[in-house]
Amino acid sequence: MIYRLTCSLIVALLCSPGSASGDGEDHELIGNMGAMQYFSHKLDLSIHHRNRELADFYAHEIEETLEETIEIDEYHGKPIGKLAEAMLVPAFERFEQALDDEGEWEAVERRFGELIDACNVCHQATGYDFINIQRSDENPYMQRFEPN
Repeated sequence: MIYRLTCSLIVALLCSPGSASGDGEDHELIGNMGAMQYFSHKLDLSIHHRNRELADFYAHEIEETLEETIEIDEYHGKPIGKLAEAMLVPAFERFEQALDDEGEWEAVERRFGELIDACNVCHQATGYDFINIQRSDENPYMQRFEPN
């Protein structure tokens, strides 16, 4: 028990903003990308189970994370904020519109796929194409995604 608690504390300290090196730019982007991937996977599972309420919730979280990402000027000399605004925002807005159009799950699925494609195009534009986001219907979370 003590071992697990100690490991948990070490992980928490390593992941905290205070542990970021330099001006925090690296940590900010990596934290945002981790959040984006986390919320996107949960959103995808929500879409798969046609749970509109949960999909709306995770879409909102992605939107907030995207807004924070736009504020990042650069990462390793790449204009992350400008690229995110040019590539991800339009794809997200099309996805959000499809989600707002009640009952059109096929369009939601397609637009979400386009959003994931936009993520990968952005990774290519920055030379980080070795980071390739793929959709998965595997549920690694202790959470039920079916509507109540």
